[in-house]
Amino acid sequence: MDSSGTLWDLGFETIKELEVEQGILASGKEEIFGCIFGRDSLITSLKLLRVYENTKDPYFLALVKKILQNLVALQGTEVNIESGEEPGKCIHEFRPSNHEHLTRDLEIPWYLYPDNMMRNYDSVDSTPLFLITLYRYFQASADNAFMQETLPNVKLGLNWLVTYGDKNGDGFVDYGLNPERKFGGLATQSWMDSGESVFHEDGSAVAFPIAPVEAQSYTFLALRLWSDYFKNSDNIHSDALKQRADKLKAHFNEVFVTANDQGVFLATGVDGNGKLLTSVRSSMGHCIWSSLEKSRDGVQESIIKDEFIPKIIERLMAPDMFAPKAGIRTLSSLSVSYSPNSYHNGSIWPHDTSIIAEGFDLFGYHAEAKQVREALLYALTHFNSPIELFVYEEDYSEYCSPHGQKACLKQAWSAATLLKELASTRTITS
Repeated sequence: MDSSGTLWDLGFETIKELEVEQGILASGKEEIFGCIFGRDSLITSLKLLRVYENTKDPYFLALVKKILQNLVALQGTEVNIESGEEPGKCIHEFRPSNHEHLTRDLEIPWYLYPDNMMRNYDSVDSTPLFLITLYRYFQASADNAFMQETLPNVKLGLNWLVTYGDKNGDGFVDYGLNPERKFGGLATQSWMDSGESVFHEDGSAVAFPIAPVEAQSYTFLALRLWSDYFKNSDNIHSDALKQRADKLKAHFNEVFVTANDQGVFLATGVDGNGKLLTSVRSSMGHCIWSSLEKSRDGVQESIIKDEFIPKIIERLMAPDMFAPKAGIRTLSSLSVSYSPNSYHNGSIWPHDTSIIAEGFDLFGYHAEAKQVREALLYALTHFNSPIELFVYEEDYSEYCSPHGQKACLKQAWSAATLLKELASTRTITS
C-alpha cells in the first residue's frame, strides 16, 4: 500500500480531527475516551515521530511538541492519594468537563479537584513513556530551547521512578491503590487496564502491588536514555541512572523470563506476593520495542538479554498469538481466560500489534515484522477505520462488552499506527 492511498488519508484526517488545543484526544469527542490520556498521547507521539522520520512533514513534529507541552503542564506536583497524583508523575486522564459519569454517577466516584476538573494519575507506565517521548522528540527536533525548559520536568519524572515507582521494594516499578483511598479510580494501571486482564492461570487470588512486564522495559529505556544525556553535564547523575538501569535489567531477566511447553516467554507481571502472572500476552513484545537503537542511540539493546529475544519473537508468532489476517492477540488462545470478544483477553489492538512489528524490525526480524504489519493493514482495510480494538476468530467482528460498550471507531494511537505502518511499508519495500 502506498502512503498516498485512502488509508493514509483516513489516518491523517483522524489525527487532525482529534487534535485539540491541549494536544490530542484519545478518541472522538463523542466517544467514551474523548479526552486527554497520558499513555495514549505518548504512544501516539512515539508513532508520529516515526512518521516524521519518513515524511519530514513538520506538522507531526509540531503536534508532538504540543502534546508534550500539555503533559508537562499536567505533571504531578504533590501527593494526593485520592487521585493518584505524586510529584513528577505523568497524568493518566484529564477531563476538564464531561466527567460526571466518573465523578458523580459511580457508586464510588472518582476524585474531583477543587477547580472542578478531573485529573487522575492511575497509570504506572505513563511516566517512563513521558521521559522516553521527551528524549525522542529532542533527538528528532534538536529543539534545545524546549529541552532546557523541560529539564526540571525530566528530573521530576526520573525522581518519580526512583522514589515512588516501586511501592514494595522488590526492584520493579509497580502499582496499587493506596489502602486509605476513599475515592474511586483504576485498580489496573497498565495499558491493559481492565480488571479482566489481571489473573493467575491457576485461579488463585492476585496480590497487589503488581509490576507489569512492559513498565519495566519502559523504565529501563528511560533510565538509559537520560543517563546518556547527563553524561555531558552531570556524570554522578548519569552513572546513578545507568547503574539503576543495569540492575533492573539483571533482575528482570532473572524473574520475568520463563518457559512452558509452548516455549520461552516473558511473564505478564509479578504480583505483590512475588508470584508470576504467567499468561502469555502481547505485552512482552513491548519489551523488544522499547529498546536503545543503533541508529538513534549508538547501540542496540533491550531490557531482554539477547539470547532470549529470538525465542520471544518465535513465541509471539506462534498460532495461538498471531492471526495472519489480523495481528497479535492480547492473550494466547491457550489461556484459561481467552475470549476473542473481550477487552484484553484475546482481542487485537492495532497500536499493540504495531508496537510488536516495530520491535521486530529494530532487531532485524524484517520478515516477521512484514507479516505482522501486513496482517494489521489487512484488518484495518476491512474496518476502514482507525478502530480502538477488534475481534478476530475465523472472521472479523466489532468488540462489544456484555454491558454494550463498543470499540471506539476513531482512536488516536490507532490512527498514528496506521500512518506509521504505511510509512514503514513504503520505506522497507522501496
